[in-house]
Amino acid sequence: MIIAPKTRQIRILYTILIAGGALLVVLLLRSLFLHKEQLPPALEVGNATEKEWVLSLGSFSIPVTLADSPEEREQGLSGTLSLPKESGLLFLFDKPDFYGFWMKDMAYPLDIVWIDKDFKIIGISKDIAPNSYPQIFYPPSPAQFVLEVNAGFSTQHNLSENQLLTLTQETRF
Repeated sequence: MIIAPKTRQIRILYTILIAGGALLVVLLLRSLFLHKEQLPPALEVGNATEKEWVLSLGSFSIPVTLADSPEEREQGLSGTLSLPKESGLLFLFDKPDFYGFWMKDMAYPLDIVWIDKDFKIIGISKDIAPNSYPQIFYPPSPAQFVLEVNAGFSTQHNLSENQLLTLTQETRF
């Protein structure tokens, strides 16, 4: 069968448009499901319950629990009677921002360590008392991670701005 030149050109044009549209749909779907601001490779967790998370600064390390869901971040340490010594709660956010923290329903004082997207300490709020509620504490610049530890921890371990932290996970055997 011989196709007239205009009809063949129209079919080729439709084929290109359909293929281009399909490619566009695939790219859009991929960006919706896979394109989040990339967290450090250690945070690409399959099943965090089978792993122990450790935050390190040089030779010093501290076990941390992750608060990475909206419910866990909202709850934080509120309502707990104590935080085990030499441990912490690490809040993970999808992107850097000025996240506010308060001491609602807290029974003990905390240090809050503000950490940027590269795991560099950008600020430390020390010895925050439970009775400071309803005051809200903010980082000095956008933070993507926030570490809560017992009051005095940051002084005891000489934490300061511009120090780089490392987060790793160790498989329990």
